[in-house]
Amino acid sequence: MKSIIPGDEPNTCFLCGLQNVYTEVHHALHGTANRKLADADGLTVHLCMNCHRKLHDQGFGDRYLQETAEEAWLKVYRGSITDFVKRYGKNFIYESDSKD
Repeated sequence: MKSIIPGDEPNTCFLCGLQNVYTEVHHALHGTANRKLADADGLTVHLCMNCHRKLHDQGFGDRYLQETAEEAWLKVYRGSITDFVKRYGKNFIYESDSKD
């Protein structure tokens, strides 16, 4: 499924905005079960190799992508926050996380 996250475009890094580059698809919501759901719901973005590595190695941009994905899901699927939590197990927008 094509991404439902506004601003995501192939060959453009969603995080740094670098254009006309090789990009890799990243699941904005991850974990074993959430990857399949993210694919089904269109919650993926294109990242350049540098940003993708920084995200996986250092967490660079992870929380931003999670919040952006939740906002897109709520808008496109017209679900409630409760619906999102039932599907993905967490509310990324309104819950604080001590790692951030």
